[in-house]
Amino acid sequence: MKKLAGWILVLGGFMTFSCAPFPREVMKQVDPSIRFQELRKDPEKYVGKKVLFGGVIIETLNRKDESVLKVIQTELDIEKRPIRPDQSAGRFWVRAAGFLDPAIYRQGREVTVLGEVVGKEVSPLGEIEYTYPVILAEKIRLWEKSPLVLSPYFNWYWGWGPYPYWWYFSPSIYYRW
Repeated sequence: MKKLAGWILVLGGFMTFSCAPFPREVMKQVDPSIRFQELRKDPEKYVGKKVLFGGVIIETLNRKDESVLKVIQTELDIEKRPIRPDQSAGRFWVRAAGFLDPAIYRQGREVTVLGEVVGKEVSPLGEIEYTYPVILAEKIRLWEKSPLVLSPYFNWYWGWGPYPYWWYFSPSIYYRW
C-alpha cells in the first residue's frame, strides 16, 4: 500500500511539473505585482519589466521581420490559461520575432505571453485612438481549443437510458467559448 501511495505522489508531481506552460526559472523573472490595469494606464512606467499576460487573439499581422498579435486581455487560471473571455481590462500588442502563421494564430485562439514591456503603440480602434501596451514576446503559449468541459457545479439530473430503460445520472455540460 505504501508503494502505491509513493507511486501516486511521484506520478502526480511529474504530471504537475511536466505540464507547466513556462519553466520555473523563467517565471522567477516575471514581476507578479504588475497588474494589467496599471500597465494599460502607463506602459512607459514599466518598460524593461517582465510580465505574463494572456487573452484571446483579435488579429495577427505580419511585418518584414516580426509578427504582431493583437490580444484582448483576460484573467489567467492556475495553469496560466486565459479564462472569462467576456471580461477584459483592455487590449495589448505582442511583438514576436519571425513569422507567426495567421491560420494558426487566428482570431479567437487563447494565448499566454511571457515577455518584456517595450512601450506603447497608439492606433485607431473604431473612431478613437487607443493606446496599446506592447510586449516583446520571449515565450508564447497557444492553447488548444477545449470543446467540452464538465460543469464545475456537477448538476446531475435523472433521465431514461436506452433499452431496457434503466435510470441513469448525467452530468450537465457546457461548451467553452
